[in-house]
Amino acid sequence: MKFKLLFCLLLILYVSGFAQNADSLKKQIQQVTTDTAKITLLNKLATVYAQQGRGKEAIEAYGKVVFLAKRNRALLAKTYNGIGSVEADLGRNAEALKAYQSGLKFTSENDFSLKADINKNIGALYLSWKKLDDALKYDNIAEYFAIKGKDERTVADLANNKGAVYEQKQQFDKAQNNYQKALRFYLKEKINDRICLTYNNLAILAKVQKQFKLATDYYVLAVTFATKADNKWLTAAIGNNLGNLLSETGEYERADIELNNALKLENEIKAGELIPETLENIADNEKRRGNFKKAFEYMKLTAAEKSKFINLENTKELTQLQEEFDAVNRQKKIELLSKESKIHQLTLSKKNTTILLISGAFLAIGFISFLAFSRYKLRHESKIKLATADAKSQVQEEKLRISRELHDNIGAQLSFINGSIQSLASADIGNQQLQQTQQVTQNTIKELRSTVWLINQQEFDLDAFVVKLREYLKPYYGSKPEIKIDNQSDKDYVLEPIIATNLFRIIQELVNNALKYSEANELVVNFNAVEGSLKVTVVDDGIGYDSSTKSSGYGLRNIEERIKTIGGNHKVTTSLGDGTRFVLNIPI
Repeated sequence: MKFKLLFCLLLILYVSGFAQNADSLKKQIQQVTTDTAKITLLNKLATVYAQQGRGKEAIEAYGKVVFLAKRNRALLAKTYNGIGSVEADLGRNAEALKAYQSGLKFTSENDFSLKADINKNIGALYLSWKKLDDALKYDNIAEYFAIKGKDERTVADLANNKGAVYEQKQQFDKAQNNYQKALRFYLKEKINDRICLTYNNLAILAKVQKQFKLATDYYVLAVTFATKADNKWLTAAIGNNLGNLLSETGEYERADIELNNALKLENEIKAGELIPETLENIADNEKRRGNFKKAFEYMKLTAAEKSKFINLENTKELTQLQEEFDAVNRQKKIELLSKESKIHQLTLSKKNTTILLISGAFLAIGFISFLAFSRYKLRHESKIKLATADAKSQVQEEKLRISRELHDNIGAQLSFINGSIQSLASADIGNQQLQQTQQVTQNTIKELRSTVWLINQQEFDLDAFVVKLREYLKPYYGSKPEIKIDNQSDKDYVLEPIIATNLFRIIQELVNNALKYSEANELVVNFNAVEGSLKVTVVDDGIGYDSSTKSSGYGLRNIEERIKTIGGNHKVTTSLGDGTRFVLNIPI
């Protein structure tokens, strides 16, 4: 995926190390006796977890702080602000907004800096939802409190955020003015990482306005200050952006240098999320130079790196599953040895009298029979569990093999075909058939990626599923209808693979129908899960149709079959001129 316009606003900075590790802090928490000391250490632990990307553990640590600091309003305000930031990093924006609102509720009237920070974070949330006017409103509120609290750093950060809002609103002069305002403060204070990010924002803004020479100069400055900040992740990421722009503007040799420098850094710091994109940009550069054989080789490397990055989490889960299974096996062996020991002790104790011997013998026989049956049952259950685990492991391995084949072979070939068609289309701009063929190829690549994702997973967190759906529909953002996706579930739920796959395809078909036929201004997809049931609502404000006269087409029949497969039910409400409402209920 290419870096988007909001790269710098939403960027999570690469962190090379931490002053204290989580294990050390947890040991200290167990040793201290006062609530004040525990709160201090828990806050540090939550910060470390958040920096390491362990969001759920960070929220758990913050939750303990909330419990211990019930009467300390100032501490509660800061803690809820921290929870909101972690929830936002996890992509759970609705939960983040609730946390920020709780933080504001506990913030004292005179704590202007904290009020500014929380309102700034809420503004960033609304920007991620593309609600630009709301984002600007909260940024202005935050700026008012930052000025009142004489917090120049936050004022500069807000200027950067407002620049991103104005850029999305295509008010480029205002965006430029705000970026420059932020830059002046960062340069004065010598905050190198922020200088770097602001130059990157200015580069993107110049590129949008087709001022490619200016964009290149800004990217060069951004890389320079990323190097000064000693942030290799940023240096690589922005160097990749610079190389891509140089390639697009025909400076192929210079692009090759920048892209390979970026790739070298990414391999050094093991930035698996950046490597595939840089390889893809190198492939594009070779293709533009006419080196199609080299381009194809780099596309194969791109596919392999993407597959490696996608499968990393699955590999960790399989390892954890095996460890859990081995632990259960060890416990079973201990239990069996213990029972064998009891049998032996029972046999030795029956020696006093003939009656006792006979009675003991019967008791021993009965007890041994029971133990033998229990032992047989345990062995049988253990074999079944082992076979089940082996079967699941084999199925997952086969799924991973299929996904690798799709990525490494079909994905690489499709990307090469797409690049070749793009080159031909550039040389023959008026050829509509080539342009249509390229569009079909790009759609096929997109469908392949979503299919590989569905194949790869053993189970699906509902939050992750919603994030993936947003990513899939991202190309349609900014056009009509405006697409909104919201998850109002009371907590995170897990979807079985068959449910997730069919649900993804159902929503995909409904959205495609709305895009083609509804003429709507707005399309809303809402998820609401409670214990045991998931309700999905897809609503548009389009022209609707007369359900009494319109027969179900193939697409709707396909949706109904998928709903039957996952044991759900649905209801469609529509009429001419009154939009369409589709409600689906699924047991989970």
